[in-house]
Amino acid sequence: MTTHRTVAPPRPGSDDGGAHVVGAATARCPLASHVFEMAMEPMDVHVAQARRTTATVLKQWSLPEAPTADARLVVSELVSNAIIHGSGDVRLRLRHDGHELRIRVTDDSTEPARRRRASAASLGGRGLHLVACLSLRWGVADGGRTTYAVIPTLTEVPPCRRTTQSSTDPTC
Repeated sequence: MTTHRTVAPPRPGSDDGGAHVVGAATARCPLASHVFEMAMEPMDVHVAQARRTTATVLKQWSLPEAPTADARLVVSELVSNAIIHGSGDVRLRLRHDGHELRIRVTDDSTEPARRRRASAASLGGRGLHLVACLSLRWGVADGGRTTYAVIPTLTEVPPCRRTTQSSTDPTC
């Protein structure tokens, strides 16, 4: 097994705003599997940082643009939910196994993420609906602490995605 860093950690003296790379990418032959993890303080500024970091990592992994765009939006929504509704530091984990990208966002709250029905006038409440529309499947794990989504990275098109409200997804 070969391990290599996918995104350089913040340079000394740079303003990382409380976000830290806590993992590295891992490649195993013959099937490549990539993993990236980062942790961040629950601050709104980290939503954009997580989105940009996700784009950079997925570009380094040579993922096509369509699933990368979907992943950026899913990461934005899941990190936003963890910051707004969760507690403690927020941890993002990306894992690509060659045909699926698994996104996990974890915080310290045991209150599971739930889809809400937003009215036409509501400014919020649509995030998990977007996650469900962009994912093959999504759900919660770890006693409500983790919300995950699985995005196909091959040319397959998800069949208006299954939604799993509560699950343990051991492959994430």
